[in-house]
Amino acid sequence: MPRIFVQLVIVTSLALSLLLTSIAPAEAMTVNFTWQGNQGYSATGTFNYDQKTAPAILSEKGVGTTQALESLTVSFADPSNHPIKTYNTINDGVSTGKYFQFNFNTMTQDIIGSIDVGGELPGDIYLKGKVDTDLSLIQISASGKENVIDSNLGTILVQSIRE
Repeated sequence: MPRIFVQLVIVTSLALSLLLTSIAPAEAMTVNFTWQGNQGYSATGTFNYDQKTAPAILSEKGVGTTQALESLTVSFADPSNHPIKTYNTINDGVSTGKYFQFNFNTMTQDIIGSIDVGGELPGDIYLKGKVDTDLSLIQISASGKENVIDSNLGTILVQSIRE
C-alpha cells in the first residue's frame, strides 16, 4: 500500500509539473506614443497590454473593464514644453473615461482609427480625431464649449517595448 501511495504522489507531481510548465507566462508590452501639434502643443502617452492574450486589433471604448489594455496614461504640454495635465485613463484594466476611445493594431504596432484620450470636464483637455486624417487637441471651457487649441494631419508616433 505505501508503494502505491508513493507512485501516486510521483505521478501527480509529474502531471502538475507538466501542467505548470505548459502555462505560458504573460508577455507584457509597453507602448509609448507622441503627438505634436502644428502650434507646438504635444501629447505623450504610455499604455500596456499582454501580447499573449491581446487580439490583433485592440479596440477600447467608454467606461468600465477593458478588453485588453491594462493601463493608459496621457500627458499634455504647451509649446514651451511646460506640462499642462496628465490623465490616467486606464488603471488595472478599468477605463474611467466616458468618451474614451482607442484603437491599436498589435500586429503592426500602430495606433489606428478614431481616438479620444484625456479629460472630459470643464477646464480639461483631450486629444481626439482620426489617425492619418486629423487629430486635434481640444480644451473644454467652463461653459462646456470645446475649443481646438492645436491640431495636425493625424500623425502620431509609436514606440513599442517588450518587457
